Amino acid sequence: MVSRAELERVRYVTAHFEVLQGLAVLPVVAGCGVAMAWAAGWISGWIVPMVAVIAVAATFAANAHYRRTYGQVEPRSGKTRDAFLLWPTAGLIIAVVLVHAAGLHLPISLEGVILSAGALAGAWLQRPLAPAFLLIGCVGLALSLAPLGGLGGRHPLSDTENWMILFNGGVAVLAGWGHLLLRRTLGQGRNR
Repeated sequence: MVSRAELERVRYVTAHFEVLQGLAVLPVVAGCGVAMAWAAGWISGWIVPMVAVIAVAATFAANAHYRRTYGQVEPRSGKTRDAFLLWPTAGLIIAVVLVHAAGLHLPISLEGVILSAGALAGAWLQRPLAPAFLLIGCVGLALSLAPLGGLGGRHPLSDTENWMILFNGGVAVLAGWGHLLLRRTLGQGRNR
């Protein structure tokens, strides 16, 4: 007999099949992370186009793997609670504009706090992905609230490149968890 939790997980996976294909997202996230590392001055610029080509090829390969293994699913139209991602984004934009317009140097990263709050909200709204969202939210919140900029200094996660790298790391964790959830729920696929 199938438990209620297992049934809910199957419903969630079938309703969100397209966004749980984490192997297709990971190369793009890696490419964005490399681009942000270049923007921060951590790596040479010649690496970015090379990684971009590899990321595109890996994304196509991952999409082919998912189609071959699980088939193709037509997403159904309708209302979704995934719009919760818009609130942290809107809050982030407003907070960044206000803080930068006022010329404030906060000992915490307001950007990181807002993104972490969005991840924690995701844990509540997207329960099968809750472990990944909780990890992302708690780590992000701890890093954002730690006074890493020193007294009166700017918090390093308030620099766009740095919080984007943190964001990409969170998306990578979420993409990996989504892939594991998909695989655990649907098994190895139809070509077993």
